[in-house]
Amino acid sequence: MSGDTTHRDSEGAGLEDIREASDAVEKSATSVIVENVRERWRTAGAIVVLAVTSVLLFRVDGGLSIDTQVFAGITLLLLLYFLVTLRSDVSME
Repeated sequence: MSGDTTHRDSEGAGLEDIREASDAVEKSATSVIVENVRERWRTAGAIVVLAVTSVLLFRVDGGLSIDTQVFAGITLLLLLYFLVTLRSDVSME
């Protein structure tokens, strides 16, 4: 029984060393940004949908209506949030 425990402990330590070694590999800034954007695909998709909706509302209404301004404002706020959190996540890695 005690031999099994020792074997499991040494196996776990080996896997930890592999994880640490893979974490130590340097990634380029571009690959880190692309990875973070992929993780946030829902937010990026929402920004695209809101931007398209804003443009379509602008064309249908023929100018800046209240609806267009609200959708454009929400789009800008969400884009700002996305960029700030992306920048902080990239700087942390």
